[in-house]
Amino acid sequence: MSIFARLLAILAAFAALLAMPVHAQDFPPVPDGPVYDGADIISPDVEAALDVRLREYNARTGRAVIVATVPTVADERGNVNIESYATTLFTDKWGIGGAERDQGLLLLVARDDRKMRIEVGYGLHPYFGGIMAGRVIRDTITPQFKAGNFDAGITQGVDAIITHLDKSPEDAIAIEEAAKAAEAQRSSSEGGFPIGAIFWFGFLFFFFILPALRGGSRRRYRRGGVGGAVGDIILWEAGKAVARGLGSGSSSGGSSWGGGGGFSGGGGFGGFGGGSSGGGGASGGW
Repeated sequence: MSIFARLLAILAAFAALLAMPVHAQDFPPVPDGPVYDGADIISPDVEAALDVRLREYNARTGRAVIVATVPTVADERGNVNIESYATTLFTDKWGIGGAERDQGLLLLVARDDRKMRIEVGYGLHPYFGGIMAGRVIRDTITPQFKAGNFDAGITQGVDAIITHLDKSPEDAIAIEEAAKAAEAQRSSSEGGFPIGAIFWFGFLFFFFILPALRGGSRRRYRRGGVGGAVGDIILWEAGKAVARGLGSGSSSGGSSWGGGGGFSGGGGFGGFGGGSSGGGGASGGW
């Protein structure tokens, strides 16, 4: 197989991976308020209390914290991808947050899949990023869910989210940055090895080292000359790009901090309409 044929095959496979989306998934309609319990795991009293609290929070700050539970996020093929589901629900279906500020946050729970996700709108990324979202899931929500207490897990998770968001912008950003540094230190001390690096070493071995050991590399350069060298450079850069994509975490985007409402939504709740998320946040399971 020529170098260009191999390059095209790799790029096609990577494109297919990125485009493995959701096939005919069921998404609930925009709810009338900040709590949607499609999985029926929140007791009526707790749901009512959350509704009141999150409506008040939206009216006071202009930020929309939404709780949604669904039976499953699986598509028609049985594939479970809560990250893709949350991003689509957040941006395309509900538009959580405001078009100008994008200060929305979604706590999504998939009951049958035993998975959860905190999806963060663009405007909140600098103040509540993936590290903090992961901490809330891991330290606050997951222990309660493992004990079968959905009410406590969701309520305490919302408490932790709002407590952090209510900090001053300077404090929130400082805490987020400190959390990132602590997470990086923890990963380093545990000897964590990024998936991007694993891919990159495998890429080098199969497409450069192994052909060289077999003598194919020398033959190719004799046959292809400059064209073969250029092809290898393109292949090299493509491999690095894929490795960077696999090894990167959730991205953050900046925006101004809070201020009054201005959202549009159903049932008198102003938390829907125009908000978007680029996939920032964290996921977990129990």
